[in-house]
Amino acid sequence: MSGPSAPERALLEATVTEIVTDHCPPEAVATAEGSWNEGLWDALRAAGLTAVGVPERLGGSGGDPLDAAAVVRVVAAHAGPVPLAEGLFPVAAGCVAAGLPFPDGPCTVAAGTGLLLRRTGAGVVLDGAVPRVPYGRVAARILVADDGAGDRPGLLALVDPAVLTLAAGDNLAGEPRDDVVAAGSEVATDLVAEVPRGTATALRRLGALARATQIAGAVDEVLALTVRYAGEREQFGRPIGRLQAVAHQIAVLAGHAAAGSAAADAAVAAYVRTAEPDDLALAVAGAKVRAGAAAGSAARIAHQVHGAIGFTQEHRLHHLTRRLWSWREEFGSEAYWAEQLGRAIVHAGADALWPTITRI
Repeated sequence: MSGPSAPERALLEATVTEIVTDHCPPEAVATAEGSWNEGLWDALRAAGLTAVGVPERLGGSGGDPLDAAAVVRVVAAHAGPVPLAEGLFPVAAGCVAAGLPFPDGPCTVAAGTGLLLRRTGAGVVLDGAVPRVPYGRVAARILVADDGAGDRPGLLALVDPAVLTLAAGDNLAGEPRDDVVAAGSEVATDLVAEVPRGTATALRRLGALARATQIAGAVDEVLALTVRYAGEREQFGRPIGRLQAVAHQIAVLAGHAAAGSAAADAAVAAYVRTAEPDDLALAVAGAKVRAGAAAGSAARIAHQVHGAIGFTQEHRLHHLTRRLWSWREEFGSEAYWAEQLGRAIVHAGADALWPTITRI
């Protein structure tokens, strides 16, 4: 089934923009630090946007990952404090792989390698720990995947957080990042399924794609705020945006925004066309590296142009830049993904370099 046309996707983006504008002003983002914006989630859910890109047969709204990416970008551009990206990328993919129903409420993913799912005579139990699970304290379900080993098959489960121990924590932007511990926790067997080995690794990769997509949306908005401020703020009798040094820095920011956006879009496109795992891994690695670089430079330039006002509680800028600083480190930092990218290229050999670059 083909996805929506460009005009339909533009309408989708306009709908999301209207919802987040109404439910996510700067004061609401500030109030939600250390928690989430339940009103925003309810409005998105009522419009079917918390399950966009998820097949209808699993309880989703239909569409494809391009639609999911469009929604995630808009919400990220408004610093929306909801676990949307986690649900629409790794959780949705996990449910598709396992044939499990997509959770109706907020959901997230425990993407570390520290959790072990195993079958017992009585059912399925979960052991281990994963640090800094996004929005763990507000999730109705936490997706856990175990690639298995030896005779133990790969398993995936949608776990009720009530059977886990959570230690609350936040990232720099005040978004919940909770340590999750399981000690023989019993998992509902109807929410467990065997999955191919490598599924857990693939889901961690999609977490990185989700963050790259969020960064792209937030950097675009940081650019828009900076251009607007530079056109309004006057110094020496003219807008500061007309000063050559400032204009040059804004042009650099625009270049980073374009590059980060292109890399994220290319990775989502690779995901949509169900690229070979190695190709998707390279596309996601490139996107996370490029988006991370854009995040750092965009935040630095935007705050230089805005000056002190960008750090005031009432201003939107710091809600975005603190997320950029946090998101660039989550689901693998630039250094981690750059290493993965380098290893893959070296392993493929010199003759495969150019074909690999042009294929992704």
